[in-house]
Amino acid sequence: MKTIRLTTLTSLLLILAFTACKKDKDEKKKPTCRIITITPSPSGNSFNISYNADGKISTMSSGNDITTFAYSGNTIIGTTTTSGTFSSKKIITLNSNGMATNVKTEFNTSGTNWSNDVYEYSGTELIKATNTSSGGGSPSISTVTWSNGNLVSITSGSSVSTIDYFTDKPAQTGDYLDIAQLVGGFQIYRTKNAIKSLFSGSTITSFNYNFDADGKITSLTASGGTNITYSYQHQCN
Repeated sequence: MKTIRLTTLTSLLLILAFTACKKDKDEKKKPTCRIITITPSPSGNSFNISYNADGKISTMSSGNDITTFAYSGNTIIGTTTTSGTFSSKKIITLNSNGMATNVKTEFNTSGTNWSNDVYEYSGTELIKATNTSSGGGSPSISTVTWSNGNLVSITSGSSVSTIDYFTDKPAQTGDYLDIAQLVGGFQIYRTKNAIKSLFSGSTITSFNYNFDADGKITSLTASGGTNITYSYQHQCN
């Protein structure tokens, strides 16, 4: 920011007032928080997440599964072991917005058994996903529609899923899409608001959030065919 040399008493007072206001705002600035534990209830294994010095996921463990992430340029490699034995490897390619454009999952060490997903965007809005696999067959294609900054439907073949949102709750750490993508290790959705409900087939799943005094989501409850609550532990800087 440019510094303008001011000499009058009035100007000096303005500078002091501005500095004081800025200091107050900085002191009241909320800390940056990230989720380090996700605990499902009434049953299921917890997810434990650690981060590197850059704030990126370093490891993620759940039960006997441990995934280790390595970063190089626009590529992420996530290698999963189960009880110490190779399980799978994800090779994730990111675009300039930090969103995945290609995710190849290899299920054996030679890489001959694989599944591949290609993601296409309009800006930061996912519009098409194409899945192929080493088993051959026709590609599986899903198309996505958006409205007012939110993903509202996903069409795959004859199946259509529709999504509704809380208009008074912005998308944030701990909402349903954030958690789904955090556990997956990459991002393909950026919505304006937090998901309220998902209608897929004949099932409606509703999402409710609990917040602490600082406005952080502390738990998410998904209610539909079955009810499950995910509770979070945060680490704040």
